[in-house]
Amino acid sequence: MGYTITRVPPDDTAPRSTGQFVFLVATCILIMVLEGIDIQALGVAAPVLMPALGIDAAQSGIIFGIAQVGGVFGAVLGGRLSDIWGRRNALLLSTLLFGAGTLATIVAFDFNSLLVIRTLTGFGIGAALPNVIGLAAEAAPARHRIKTVTVVLAGMPLGGAVVSLFAAVMMQRLGWQSLFVLGGALPLALMFLLMLVPNHRPVRPAEAAERGSVVRLLSERRRATLLLWVVFFLTSGVLYMMLNWLPSLMHARGFTVVDGQMAALYFNIASVLGPVTMGWLIDRHGYRFILPLCYGGLLAGILGMALTATLPTLLASVTVVGFFLMGAQFSLNGVTSMLYPPEIRGFGVGAALAVGRVGSIIGPFAAGVILQGGGGTAGVLAAIIPFVAIGAVTMALLGRSEARAPAQSA
Repeated sequence: MGYTITRVPPDDTAPRSTGQFVFLVATCILIMVLEGIDIQALGVAAPVLMPALGIDAAQSGIIFGIAQVGGVFGAVLGGRLSDIWGRRNALLLSTLLFGAGTLATIVAFDFNSLLVIRTLTGFGIGAALPNVIGLAAEAAPARHRIKTVTVVLAGMPLGGAVVSLFAAVMMQRLGWQSLFVLGGALPLALMFLLMLVPNHRPVRPAEAAERGSVVRLLSERRRATLLLWVVFFLTSGVLYMMLNWLPSLMHARGFTVVDGQMAALYFNIASVLGPVTMGWLIDRHGYRFILPLCYGGLLAGILGMALTATLPTLLASVTVVGFFLMGAQFSLNGVTSMLYPPEIRGFGVGAALAVGRVGSIIGPFAAGVILQGGGGTAGVLAAIIPFVAIGAVTMALLGRSEARAPAQSA
């Protein structure tokens, strides 16, 4: 989650006043909230939707993972179109795609139709992310750029909390289709507001491709790169297991569908607070000490989910997981940009995110296979624990290998 933030020279479309800046950032936050709704609507509705369409656990894992496949290609094309058309114009197209795709979920009738719809939705979501982050980063003053992007990204788990709360209160009355009507109609309506945002056209140096050489990435920064790839893969795998399977895992433990939706709500509220807290701590104390502790907290939350049986203690454990898991994920995006010199930063961050996307595809699929094979919730949580433990060790090794991270450019 998160994309490369490239420094660009000022242009005529940049906000010229505080009011314009606030409007642009607020619009970006709204888009991320709607992306959070669209991403998690399927997971929240899954305990009812999948049986209604005759989709088993293994097929559900494929459905959850396919949106990430679409997201990989969407991010590449969305970033390219932003250079040609401008950030705002590319964002308009991607918002149209993920809004229409989410709305189309209500007409899915079997595994194949849902697979196609979720691929297109994932493509739109993937295409929107680099444009949202590009708009926010290019509008913000240099000293507030990372904070601005972090606040914008926090809109995604907030959207997940909104859809979880809506489902807990309204889904039994209105049906699972209501989640996708909400998640599809709102982005289409927001497009009218988005048209008022200035159309930023980033200027990139012609030699950018040469500077992003994979040879330099795996020679000058080989150790840091490989460690980052490991931790991105593991963290994204765990994150998307939780995003897609949490309500179903709760249901498999004998809790009601509403209990599962409330667990998703707690997870997402904590996921808003975690990145803000972790970002503040890392700014003050550095990542080498804070991020390994963050993975330690995540491991404690996963163990709590595995060992507790009552609803209050399970919800508390889910809250801990959301706080530290999303805190780690968002913080990684910022830390990665610090570990590369400017001339290979974009390629370095992009490569790490691509490896993370692979983890986000494999994680939900693996959870589906475990459930289909009879491993149950205990099997899924047991599979997550080594991911988190290795992530903690990897971050500690990264911190030791970097006596001081390369400073960010303004």
